[in-house]
Amino acid sequence: MTSSSREAVQLHEITYLGIGPEPEVRTVEAGKVVAVIEYAGEHGMQFLVRPRRGPVGEPGTRKEDAS
Repeated sequence: MTSSSREAVQLHEITYLGIGPEPEVRTVEAGKVVAVIEYAGEHGMQFLVRPRRGPVGEPGTRKEDAS
């Protein structure tokens, strides 16, 4: 992937609420946000969605994204 295509990727942070003692946070590409919403709705989960700010990196590179 070239640096110009990485810059075009919009990432969002998904925070699942009430799953454990600490909220679970994942980073997904903008195109996958709809799937997250559908999944959460089917399972009665509460979550927050927000655009990720700062330098653009590869999805799944943060510790929280490993699960």
